[in-house]
Amino acid sequence: MNKSSPQKPIALLAAGGTGGHMFPASVLAEQLKASGYEVHLATDARGLVYLPQLTQMHHHKLPAATVFNGGIIALPFRFLTLMISIFSSLYLVRRLKPKVVVGFGGYPSFGPVMAAIWSGLPVLVHEQNAVLGRVNRLAARWGASVATSYGQTQKVPANASERLRRTGNPLRAAVLNAAENSYMEPGKSGVFELLVFGGSQGASVFSAVLPQAVEKLSKSLQNRLRIVHQVRKADMQETLEAYGKLAVHAELREFFPDLPARMRRAHMVISRGGASTVAELAALGTPSLLVPLPGSLDQDQAMNGLELCEMGGALMTRQPEFTPDYLAEILTQWMDDPEALSGVSRQASAFGELDAAGRLTRYAQCLASGMPVQIDLPSSSSTQAQQEASHG
Repeated sequence: MNKSSPQKPIALLAAGGTGGHMFPASVLAEQLKASGYEVHLATDARGLVYLPQLTQMHHHKLPAATVFNGGIIALPFRFLTLMISIFSSLYLVRRLKPKVVVGFGGYPSFGPVMAAIWSGLPVLVHEQNAVLGRVNRLAARWGASVATSYGQTQKVPANASERLRRTGNPLRAAVLNAAENSYMEPGKSGVFELLVFGGSQGASVFSAVLPQAVEKLSKSLQNRLRIVHQVRKADMQETLEAYGKLAVHAELREFFPDLPARMRRAHMVISRGGASTVAELAALGTPSLLVPLPGSLDQDQAMNGLELCEMGGALMTRQPEFTPDYLAEILTQWMDDPEALSGVSRQASAFGELDAAGRLTRYAQCLASGMPVQIDLPSSSSTQAQQEASHG
């Protein structure tokens, strides 16, 4: 472990061991480092697996456990692990003396966030989903400032409303690069690019429904389709055979390393409703059909897509209603009406937040410096007015 640089202010980030928590933390780390901060990351063993994919920063492994899930027999062990995490976090916070602590949710973030609150340090929690997670909810109730990805985030404690700002969900550089090119409306008789993915492991329901839906399309629409489909290894052979019987153009893989570029080229996306996915689709202005993961905690995936759909930037259906007949109808409507697709794209773009990382960085810096919170970049007109007033 490298020694801290005393001349640099320190920011401590705390994140749960999933990509949905770790990648937004990585984007913030990159911006804070560019602003002159020394950045440290506190996570658990699961989070450390992501280190090769993250912005380089000091890292600290903490024990982590949750008391919310699991059987009653394991409760004493989980409680003991939680206490060890809290004491370890108190030691870490008092040793590093960070100017600000930023939590990204997940139970590994609980110890550092609460240790910082009890130590009287500025704390900011970022919520990726449209429902405030349990750790972030508790931190907000105890005085942490809150950055949300959505304007209608649910389960925010009433006493936290004045400390809440919508920053958006920080986006990967690959997504921002892809967003530099605008959505290309398909021609009425031209190729129609359909991208299908369901997270890092794909979604079996998509593999089951897509070929059956395509079979119900007219031959002319089938000939126009170019399908790019992420498929689980267990479903690959069966899905290949199903598409093969239809003689449609389909590219199937378990993983697409260039997914943002493919999202940019797609005329339509079918996906789950993960927070990062919704943020990226909106930033790219790509029309989508969202099928939220059933049974997810607090129904967060359904809530993630709600605002986007209310604005007309996407469609959403529950998995039981995601049938071959339903999908064939949606595909027919959108393939026959490119102007409607462009309208959906414009509404999605209006919901997207390309400067989410910058807004979150400014929020953290304001807290670190004790300045009033200002996350919006000043407009050129307001900047000019301020300059004139200062010279007046």
